[in-house]
Amino acid sequence: MAAEVLQKKPDSKILFLAPTKPLAEQHSNTFKKVLKIPEEKISCLTGTVKPEERKKVWEESKVVSATPQTIENDIMTGNLRLENAGLVIFDEAHRAVKDYSYVFIAQQYIKQNPTALILGLTASPGGEEERIQDVCKNLFIKNIEIKTLHDSDVKPFTNPIEMEWKSVELPEEFLEIKKALFEFNREQVLGLKRCGYGRTLFPQFQRQKDLIALQIQIRKDFSTRARKNPAVYHAAVQVAALLKIVHALTLLETQGIFSLQDYFDKMLSKKAKGDKTKSLAMILKSAQIQKAMQLTKDLKEKGVNHPKINELVKILQEQFMQNPESRVIVFNHYRDSVKNLLQELEKFSTIKAARFVGQAMKENDRGLSQKEQAKIILEFKEGKYNTLVASSVAEEGIDIPQVDLVIFYEPVPSEIRMIQRRGRTGRLSEGKCIILMAKGTRDEAFYWSSASKEKKMHSTLKRMKEQGSSGAVLQKQSTLVKYIEEAKDKVVIYADFREQNSGITEKLLEMGAMVKLKQLEVADFVLSDDVAVERKAVGDFLQSIIDGRLFEQLSKLQVNYEKPLLLVEGKMDDLFSLRNIHKNAILGALSSIALDYKVPILFSRNFEETAELLLVIAKREQQGKEKEVRLRVGSKGLTLQEQQRFLVEGLPSIGPALAKNLLQHFGSVKKVFNASEKQLQKVEKIGEKKAKEVRKLIEAEFEEGSTQEG
Repeated sequence: MAAEVLQKKPDSKILFLAPTKPLAEQHSNTFKKVLKIPEEKISCLTGTVKPEERKKVWEESKVVSATPQTIENDIMTGNLRLENAGLVIFDEAHRAVKDYSYVFIAQQYIKQNPTALILGLTASPGGEEERIQDVCKNLFIKNIEIKTLHDSDVKPFTNPIEMEWKSVELPEEFLEIKKALFEFNREQVLGLKRCGYGRTLFPQFQRQKDLIALQIQIRKDFSTRARKNPAVYHAAVQVAALLKIVHALTLLETQGIFSLQDYFDKMLSKKAKGDKTKSLAMILKSAQIQKAMQLTKDLKEKGVNHPKINELVKILQEQFMQNPESRVIVFNHYRDSVKNLLQELEKFSTIKAARFVGQAMKENDRGLSQKEQAKIILEFKEGKYNTLVASSVAEEGIDIPQVDLVIFYEPVPSEIRMIQRRGRTGRLSEGKCIILMAKGTRDEAFYWSSASKEKKMHSTLKRMKEQGSSGAVLQKQSTLVKYIEEAKDKVVIYADFREQNSGITEKLLEMGAMVKLKQLEVADFVLSDDVAVERKAVGDFLQSIIDGRLFEQLSKLQVNYEKPLLLVEGKMDDLFSLRNIHKNAILGALSSIALDYKVPILFSRNFEETAELLLVIAKREQQGKEKEVRLRVGSKGLTLQEQQRFLVEGLPSIGPALAKNLLQHFGSVKKVFNASEKQLQKVEKIGEKKAKEVRKLIEAEFEEGSTQEG
């Protein structure tokens, strides 16, 4: 398809987007092998390439493979436009939901290019029709093409994958621990029901999803019911305790004693460090939990672990006995369990295992950098390792060589992850996939959940294809934003780099604003010479009251801007329920902000509404006035030209537009500062009075401790 577009539109470019750097590099190398164009015209753009260099590479290339965050950044900074892209390909297209970079890039592509052509590729779009529709809408996809392993044009290029399930029985000692944890959870469920919550919860089994939804409901009730019914607070403690012990049960059933012991140790460590969380105190005081902890400790000391481990070792030894050159991936959902499994597998000489996890740093567990990941994959390919014990990081976005066998240490309830894991084998030859399950546990529930979702996914896609246009983009209702978009002149909004992932900057660009990302030392958004906005999500707002950060930021706003604003984003109900802060303390802080600091407070429900507010204010401030926005908030992170403006704007009565006029007239900061009164007056809008004030400031002797003004 890329070759055909380049042939029909020789002046166009191809943009291939992939979620990770290794995958982007892999696609770039593939294009170099199959396309008959000079290799120097095929490039890979990632965050490791400097922005100035990326701009040059984009202009000179015909095919660009890139990570979406890189392209998003370059679109936002104006370094890259998509008007000459003949085709944009979105790999792993199922990621095009919510605020992922794919969504923003697709919107900008459609906006900039009237003949835009988009291709979305995915092996796992999801089981819910609503989610598939979201992907289609976000990528402006109108037609779905389904290809399966059985299609005649696909079959010659695929290999069969043998699926096998291995079930194990939990030992009696595990059931004793399970019984104690069950009893604790049953008491909490009954307690919740007495408080008027959890009417649909079963005492025998609780799903994490249901408990999280219940926890959100209870937090909402803090501001409405807690005063009349103090039991709401007790219910919050019980549901938090339930969530912790449901996780403990999951570790016991699916991972084993060593993982459960690690989890219990973390609880005890938190208590020792002074954690006074009521749910933790309730758990550790419980006789059932104390019994479960003791049983777990005894089993660990005896070296007893999950029967899956013995089954895993048996499978691996048989595999390497039959084929010593085999390569195997063992998937495990939990980082701690990856570590424990590796320790067990290292006891056997035929199993040469390596740990393969993500970059994130976790408590007592250092992640792997991309360089370290690449090194392990190379060593896996060369035979130093024959087994990768991997977390979810290896499911997609990593170029892993031929794998003969994939083992699920536990099933996952997600059909997308199930397909991604399974797809790691059977690429160059026949593959095999083995799923380990403990009978009568969450393992079985998770497996059947993902199998059902995958089946539903195929039937949904088939139905959507038969119906024709599946992803027709819905027309938005006419809103205030429409009025703004029709404005002839674009407004300029400066945004701090930290706001880049909030969704606000993308929304502002979508609504027609010109957004400039800078490292702002004061405020999150600068809307005009006078107006700057400090944005706080509800959670951050509450935390900043506790640590005092908020009032320091407001003081800086006051000093630098004539009209500072505080914008609190989120649900108003959360303001009094999200954190354990007395309502009067929050009301007192709000009063102080408005009366003592004289900073108006605005509220928005979400990032979309925040963007609309910012744009309305910016438009009001800038229309019919000077377009230049004052950058007098510190020179850190500014370009050379902006630093020059920064210095000149410091002169009396010199705003952004006049600073620009002076620099354009004289050519440098030095010449501006050396100009005489008469020379200054030759610049448009600089009269005798302003010229005198400027020269007075430049020539005045500095006297330390002087309070003289003017």
